[in-house]
Amino acid sequence: MTFKILVTSQKGGVGKSTLSANLVAYFSRQMQLKTTLIDWDPHGSSSNWLLHAPNVGVVVQHLSLPVDQGGNRPIFEARLQLRNATKTSDIVLCDLTWSDSLAAELMFEFDMVLVPTSVSEIELGATSGFLSRNRWVFDSFAARRPMLLVCPTRVLPEQLASNIFTKQRFPVSFMLAPPVQESQTARDLYERGFLMDSEDVCGFSFLQFAQAVCAAREMRMAQSQNNTQQKVVSQSPATASSSSSERFATSTAPRPNVLDGLVGSAQYSILGRHRQRKLAETQKVESHHVQPKNPVLNTAKTQNEANKTVDTSRSLSSLGIPEFIRRISRNTTSAKL
Repeated sequence: MTFKILVTSQKGGVGKSTLSANLVAYFSRQMQLKTTLIDWDPHGSSSNWLLHAPNVGVVVQHLSLPVDQGGNRPIFEARLQLRNATKTSDIVLCDLTWSDSLAAELMFEFDMVLVPTSVSEIELGATSGFLSRNRWVFDSFAARRPMLLVCPTRVLPEQLASNIFTKQRFPVSFMLAPPVQESQTARDLYERGFLMDSEDVCGFSFLQFAQAVCAAREMRMAQSQNNTQQKVVSQSPATASSSSSERFATSTAPRPNVLDGLVGSAQYSILGRHRQRKLAETQKVESHHVQPKNPVLNTAKTQNEANKTVDTSRSLSSLGIPEFIRRISRNTTSAKL
C-alpha cells in the first residue's frame, strides 16, 4: 500500500520545500522506494530543486489545487491526483502551503502530516495556532487519522538549550522529529545536490531527521496492520455471534493507537522531548563516574528500572517498532515535557 505524506505549513520560509525535496530524494536513493513528489506550492521550489539536481529517480509533478474555489473542490482534485500517483509509487509526498480556505478533511487523505517550524516565538505561536484550528483531525478517533510530526528546522546550536522551548505548548498529540540545524549548506545545494550527501552539521541532522521519519512510517504501518487484523477478527463468525451491546461497545470505543504510549497527553514544547533526551543521556554518562552511597538501594532501583525497560522493549518489539524509536520511547515516556 502506498504511504502518503503531507508536508505543510501556513508560514513561508520554514524549510518546507527543503524538507520535501530532500526527504523524497532520501526515500528514493537510500531506501530504494518508488517515490513521487507532488508540488502543490505555486512557487514550485521543491519540484525545481529535484528537476535541476542530479536525478535520484523521483517522479516530480508540479500541480495545482483550485484553492480559490473553496468548498470540497480542492479535496476532490487532490484525491484524483493522489489516486493517480499511488498507482506506481511506494511513497507519495505532497508539498503544500496551507490556506484556511482548504477544508481540514484533506489531511485525512494522508498517513502522515509533517509540519515544519522554526523555533522563534513568532513561528512557534503561528504553528501552535495552525494545529489548534485543526486539532480535531489529529485528536479524531477515526482509524485513518494522520500521524502528526512537528519538525523543527533551521535550528541554531544555542537554541537547543534555550528555555524558550519549554514555554510554548501545543494543543494536540504529536511526535517530535529531530531538529534540522541551520546551515548555509541547504541554500548552496538548492538545485545542485542533497543534504544527505553533506558532511556538515546540517547534513548530519537531516539524516537523523530522515531516519526518524522512516521509523515513524514503520510505526504507522504496524498500526494499520494491527487495525486491519482487528477488523478481520471482528468480522469472524465467532465475533458475529456476540451480543449487540458488545458489538456496539467495540465499535464506539476509541481505536488503539501505537503512538498513544509514546506521546501521552500531548502538552509538549516543540523541542522539549529532544532536550530532555539529551539531558538524560548526559546524566547517564555522569552517573557512571559517581560511586553510589547505598549500593543495596541503588541496585534495587536499577533493577526496577531495568524491568520497566524490558517490559517497554518487549511491548514495542511485539509491534515491530525499530530500535531507533524504542530508544526514544525509553528516554521520553517518563518525562513531563
